[in-house]
Amino acid sequence: MSWSDDEREERLASTLAEMNRIFKVDPEAAVRSQEFIQTFHNFIAEDLRAFLTKKAVRAGVKVVEEARIFGSFKSKDVDVAVVHPTNGPLILLGVRSQMSSVGKNVLTYYQDIVGEAISLQERFPMCTTGYAYLHPLEVIPWQKKDGKWTKSEQPNHSRYSRMYAGIGDRDDRLYKHQTGAYDEFAYAVVDFQSDPIRVRDDIVQRAVNDLDMSIRTFVPRLIETFHSRNLWVTDIFEPTNDEAGLEADSDAGLDELEPIDA
Repeated sequence: MSWSDDEREERLASTLAEMNRIFKVDPEAAVRSQEFIQTFHNFIAEDLRAFLTKKAVRAGVKVVEEARIFGSFKSKDVDVAVVHPTNGPLILLGVRSQMSSVGKNVLTYYQDIVGEAISLQERFPMCTTGYAYLHPLEVIPWQKKDGKWTKSEQPNHSRYSRMYAGIGDRDDRLYKHQTGAYDEFAYAVVDFQSDPIRVRDDIVQRAVNDLDMSIRTFVPRLIETFHSRNLWVTDIFEPTNDEAGLEADSDAGLDELEPIDA
């Protein structure tokens, strides 16, 4: 059964607390071992698994982390993928975090994730694609194994929000012919110094007020995009809360129709 909004919020809070714990124990090891980001992968993967119908599970549909997927020119280890045993990838997701050197590396990573989108979308044009990106609200210096300290930093979240919005709104009608932009994007600005830890969606919303980029709605938005592009497919994912509400309203409207006299 898919998560309620309250359950998703609780699981997100628990995930971020665990990521913070992992990072504080040994920041360098947390990044190099990928334990930090894999905790975030798992949160997204579990959210997707909760949407799978019993029929889909029986048919062999799986949510796979670190899935080896063929792109247009080379294979790619996709961070989270929903894969059908005979029809292939249904949803493909990238997940990334930067806890240091944000300004130094952000443009290189931006180029990389655009390239990933192009490669996967050229091979699977109908596949729903998404990307989740996490930055700390503030980069706090930490000492590396060689004794050197990383630099403190105040990332330009407003600028990055606009950058990611530019590649996070793939056209809903022309998507089969468009590559390099994701169907859904989540930009999580996380204040790891606050108690409790906070996701600062307000910062992103002030910079981009016409596009939902919240990690809280990321997976439901992916499910809704999949459904809108595969109207004949009704047994892979459960409807989201918004979709269920629309169906209930529609059914209620039909009940209110008066019969037509012969």
